[in-house]
Amino acid sequence: MTLSTNGLIFQLAREDQNRVQSICQPVALKAGQSLGLPCADGHSKIYFLTGASVALLVESPAHHTLAVGLVGSEGAIGLGSVLSPAPGHLRCRVQTSGSAWAANSHDLAMLLHQRPGMLWVISQYLWQLAEHVATMSASVQFDDIGTRLAHWLVLSAERAQSDRLPLTHEHLAQMLGVRRVSITLAAGDLKTKGLIDYQRGVVNILDMAGLRECAHPQQALLSAHV
Repeated sequence: MTLSTNGLIFQLAREDQNRVQSICQPVALKAGQSLGLPCADGHSKIYFLTGASVALLVESPAHHTLAVGLVGSEGAIGLGSVLSPAPGHLRCRVQTSGSAWAANSHDLAMLLHQRPGMLWVISQYLWQLAEHVATMSASVQFDDIGTRLAHWLVLSAERAQSDRLPLTHEHLAQMLGVRRVSITLAAGDLKTKGLIDYQRGVVNILDMAGLRECAHPQQALLSAHV
């Protein structure tokens, strides 16, 4: 895939796309890989995703994790390091293996100084990402595990652009910050309803429309009364 298949880069002017392309290298990201750590030169990498999906995690002192976001080919990982030298509180872990384009944060910062118009597109994206994280965080507080699991599966399918998801129950438990048995029960309920099937660490979405209704029960209820 080319860099222009990234949704964020696609919004830039053609000249800006070419300039970003000139400082990027194609990389293959693997499931479970951690991103955002400083390189040997002290700078971080920015990843413009074109095939992989990356979970945004918060981690407790006891190393328990909770996903508060998921980024795919619509966005990028690590942009905060370009705009602020302060370390971020989110951890980034690849959920679905795939392609991306990587740039050195220093190189991108220099490019933004030369082409400040790019900041408008980037700031819009970061605002949308902040809203996404806020929505996911609110779901942890207000939604039951079944609703949250359905939402994460829908989001995962959208980001991976596939209805076949290599996700184990253990991984899903880590993403939702719950016990594995809770995922087994919730997934079993979705399977009984004919929305998903799963075996050997792979979840297959059979009824996306029905799964969306489970992920957004309040919206479905409102639609039924319109």
